[in-house]
Amino acid sequence: MRGSDRSDALLALEGPVRDWFAESFPGGPTPAQEQAWPIINAGENLLLVSPTGTGKTLAAFLAIIDRLVREQAVGPTRPGLRCVYVSPLRSLGYDIERNLALPLEGIRRRLGLAKSPISIGVRTGDTSAYQRRKLRDEPPDLLITTPESLSLMLSQSVWDEAWRGVGHIIVDEVHALVPNKRGADLAVSLERLARRSTADPARIGLSATCRPASTVSRFLVGPSRECRIVEAPLPEGSPGLSLEVESLLKPDESSYRPLTYRRLLRRLREATRSARTSVIFANTRAFTERLTHDLRKELGVGPEAVAAHHSALDAERRRAVEASLKAGELKAVITSTSLELGVDIGQADLSVLVGLPGSASRCLQRVGRAGHRVEAVTRGLLLAATPAELAGAVVTAEAARAGRVEPLRIPRAPLDVLCQQLIGMASGGEWSSDDAFALVRRSAPMAELSRADFDDCLSFLAGDLAAPPGAFEPEPGSAPRWTSPRIWKRGGLFGIKNRRVIRWFWSNVGTITSEESVRVQVDGEVIGTIEGAYAERLQPGDRFILDGRGMEFRRSEDLTVHAKFTSEESNLPRWSSDRQGLSAELARDLASFRSEAAKVLTEGPSALRAWLAETHDLGPDEAGVLEALFAAQEQVSEIPPVDSVLVEEYPDPEEGGTLYAFHAPLGRPASEAMGRATAARLGRRFGRDLRLVVADLGWSIALPEGSRITREDLPGLLTTTGFENDVLDGLDRGELPARRFRHIAATALMVLRRPEGGRTRVGGLLWVSQRLYPLVKAACPDHPLLRETRREVLEETLDAPTALDWLASGPEVRFRVLDGPSPFAAAWIDPGGPEPVRFESPADALRRLHERLTPR
Repeated sequence: MRGSDRSDALLALEGPVRDWFAESFPGGPTPAQEQAWPIINAGENLLLVSPTGTGKTLAAFLAIIDRLVREQAVGPTRPGLRCVYVSPLRSLGYDIERNLALPLEGIRRRLGLAKSPISIGVRTGDTSAYQRRKLRDEPPDLLITTPESLSLMLSQSVWDEAWRGVGHIIVDEVHALVPNKRGADLAVSLERLARRSTADPARIGLSATCRPASTVSRFLVGPSRECRIVEAPLPEGSPGLSLEVESLLKPDESSYRPLTYRRLLRRLREATRSARTSVIFANTRAFTERLTHDLRKELGVGPEAVAAHHSALDAERRRAVEASLKAGELKAVITSTSLELGVDIGQADLSVLVGLPGSASRCLQRVGRAGHRVEAVTRGLLLAATPAELAGAVVTAEAARAGRVEPLRIPRAPLDVLCQQLIGMASGGEWSSDDAFALVRRSAPMAELSRADFDDCLSFLAGDLAAPPGAFEPEPGSAPRWTSPRIWKRGGLFGIKNRRVIRWFWSNVGTITSEESVRVQVDGEVIGTIEGAYAERLQPGDRFILDGRGMEFRRSEDLTVHAKFTSEESNLPRWSSDRQGLSAELARDLASFRSEAAKVLTEGPSALRAWLAETHDLGPDEAGVLEALFAAQEQVSEIPPVDSVLVEEYPDPEEGGTLYAFHAPLGRPASEAMGRATAARLGRRFGRDLRLVVADLGWSIALPEGSRITREDLPGLLTTTGFENDVLDGLDRGELPARRFRHIAATALMVLRRPEGGRTRVGGLLWVSQRLYPLVKAACPDHPLLRETRREVLEETLDAPTALDWLASGPEVRFRVLDGPSPFAAAWIDPGGPEPVRFESPADALRRLHERLTPR
């Protein structure tokens, strides 16, 4: 930035604020700050998109602080909230509070005041009861909160007066909220806040990676408001991104977990010793625990040098890790996903990704944790343990380097979120149904909400829908019957049924779904949580790892596991989590990469290795690993062209019968939609139960003995005709909709995750999927929560639209009969953990068994 441009940008700030900034940042404002300040000063809505470390958060806050300083210079201002900052992470909120202390202290000194003229408060689920009361009694100027806490505060009438003075709303890491129900919930909350404010607050969204910006800005402000979009680059001369890909396998080696894991530990030891501080992403909580425990042993250090950070650890422990990380006291921190958003992690200069992040956007977020300063190099290392991971790492790294961030989609009118919001609105007072409908439709996720769906949700909450006989609760008296009314409605108005429902809402607010968990305590100190189902099976003397430390189970009481530290070999606890799949865009890139490799391979193995080295910047080992995989696939079967589907038939060695592997250029969600439809079509044809496995780039179906398909059958299995109905049929024959219904019912407060007076017994909510789901289907098949279950499964859990578009493009169908699974089937379509898809009635199964056992 030229000197005159720097001076012009600083003129947007008032004297004391400008002086503090000029002294603290002699290099001047970043492009993000320079472009944002005039827009924020003008009171306009703004979406600010700029790479990590370019000062986006300071750009937003400093302009607002500057406005508050100007107003206070004129005369006393009315006490109360002036700005609400919403973060998807509690830890990010606390980080912001610490970071703002520095400019506020500098401004205070320049104003010559005894205390800062601008106050900050933090309200999250971790906030103590004392602090919550203090915030209500004396609202700060700047409130830092989360989507869940904001929704809860909006339901409390004691906060009504505090919202009136809000002039700005900042939504940080907005891209993390756009595509999910947490974001849909926040979008409605922002409309409720705007209704309470004297003037419609200006909204500021911050993101390092989002596309398309128009979709994100629409999410931020709704469909009826204007929003300025600023996409600011890195400052001139910034070092930029350095991202390397390495294989833990050598050429001609098979994937052997103990071998690659030993190499992984050695590589992490080298990386952590060569860097000041490393952030290591391990994808799952269990693997985070294992790596933390074993890397400490590898390096010969303790928790003071290598720490774990994930959502199952105690909040105080996580905050202590963040403080140590920021202070540069840690050599490494190992995390699943909890540090991939904008927490300030100080002097970290290397991000290591163990396994695939799943998307270019997530890759950039994770790598951006290193070099979190304008002048620092953003260094990332992506380690692959299998040939399939290595191929995925190549296309992920190339997409990240090119900035090809995946487009975001806003959920379409999630009805469970609507139900929860209606209860929250009613908790704060009486509402007109027409006013409530108009308000929620001002948010982008609810813009297409129909009046019929809205009225059906009100009817459900009022207890007006059909109730099946036999509906029950897991623990009578601890929770409401799912059919009992949460609200009253009459004469076009609705309100909360009673104070007890308000308490249910306060205890169960939010859309984050998780399995039931219990606390783990050692000598009175809470270490974290483990899943209740896992804890229930522990016996005295059993050992497990938490916070990277070995624990020995002693006893369990009051939903708390009491343990002691141990140095003995310990097992990993299990946490239920969805497998991380590739985005639709990366799946297509990977299919194209494989197809292009097949063309080059026709010129010989050496040509392929040269192409991998020159075109994709791979080392000799990495090129050799992929050359071996591609050559083996061509020898046994073929590498499918990108615009095709390859079907491979081979015997099922475990169950008898025949396995069919379908290779397609689809990510896991779209592959599952295809797999469900294909399974439904085969199930109806043979009338037998099947086994389905879905993965990135394909799916497999196991047919029972005596059932086969031919090449001529394939066009009928891969048709667009009746596709969505067949996906739903395949879903209803399996377990997925029932599992999703359990979470939807909890979000809509049909059932309670945390009943009043305590929690349900371990496994208590399993009755929702096992018993309640079929009861609701039988009694009220058009229940709004059943409709939401179908929508969520088709559009969010699965990706039926992408699968249907691919089918409509007319892919070429190729068919191979093999002696066993091909290298691609073994590498990408994991044969473990198939889901049964049931088409055979119990009577037919018994009859068939009788025929097999009875001599002719």
